[in-house]
Amino acid sequence: LRLRNFALLWTAGLISLAGSMVLFAALPLHVFRLTGSTLATAGTLAASTLPRVIAGSFAGVFVDRWDRRTTMVISDLLRAVSLLPLLLAPDRLEMIYAVALVQGIIGLFFNPAESALLPLLVGEERLVSANALNSLNDNLAMLSGPDLGTFLYAQAGIGPVLLVDSASSLFSAVLTWATT
Repeated sequence: LRLRNFALLWTAGLISLAGSMVLFAALPLHVFRLTGSTLATAGTLAASTLPRVIAGSFAGVFVDRWDRRTTMVISDLLRAVSLLPLLLAPDRLEMIYAVALVQGIIGLFFNPAESALLPLLVGEERLVSANALNSLNDNLAMLSGPDLGTFLYAQAGIGPVLLVDSASSLFSAVLTWATT
């Protein structure tokens, strides 16, 4: 973490994934509260994970051809912007599914770009340590994000959850852009 660029990338990854996990946990709760239907709730989870199943292997091909840092920044900005329609229509089920699907698709590009950028920032001699820290990073985000998402949703509803996720994406984009 003493390397500036790695510290920025590590922090951006933590914030971005934690923000995504906030939404990933709260959105199904919101759908269940709206509909009372486990099937509709399952639809939310399917919409957010289906892109990985269908196109997960293809996204890396594109990321390999693009600038990784730019891909990450654009992905974060698109994630933040794609939440806006849900802020305007938080009770429309089709909007919820569409946003979950778009968030899942965008994540297909962010994650491989981060993995591909890592060796360029730390070099071969520090790659094992950097990968270990990134694994810790992912686990921290996957532990804290859903807790924060469910707590925030229970206390304040879906609007603040969307704002937290959007803010985390914007902050991640700024940190990633600051890497050189």
